[in-house]
Amino acid sequence: MVVDPANGMLYAGQEDVGIWRLRADLTAAPQLVDKVREYGVPGVYDEETEECAAGADPGFGGSRISADVEGLTLLTESDGDGYVLSSSQGDNTFALYDRELEDDNEYEGGFRVTSASQTLDGSEECDGAAVLNAPLGTKYPRGLLVVQDGHNTSADGEGDRESTGFKFVDLGGLMDRIDD
Repeated sequence: MVVDPANGMLYAGQEDVGIWRLRADLTAAPQLVDKVREYGVPGVYDEETEECAAGADPGFGGSRISADVEGLTLLTESDGDGYVLSSSQGDNTFALYDRELEDDNEYEGGFRVTSASQTLDGSEECDGAAVLNAPLGTKYPRGLLVVQDGHNTSADGEGDRESTGFKFVDLGGLMDRIDD
């Protein structure tokens, strides 16, 4: 969850449903900003494995984010506008939604955090994210996005590491790509 102090809205990610928006003072009904692709897909019991698997997709879901919805954070631009950012854990991407309520939090685009070197991987199975749009020295002069990497593999894909990690993303480079 994250609260937008500029408009008094609380955004909550419900892993298998989507992103909800509601007044932080809880005086109005919640609204679903976006649904996960898997929304409404029933679980079907498999007697052989004794587990549930996804059944036939009835087509009720969205098209931009995949369960689990995680890592909601706010990206505020210098003019006060900005985005609600969510990790889309099911497909290892991130989605951006406009914070303007007049646009009903319009989807603005998505991105993936990928490997920047031979020794690091990108971000997979992200459970959390935080962003700061402020200068942080010469390496991050326009800010920093930090995302959790829940499936820490070697860059060559040859094996898992024993720990999860965090990936640091230059906010300036990311914003340049989003604004294009």
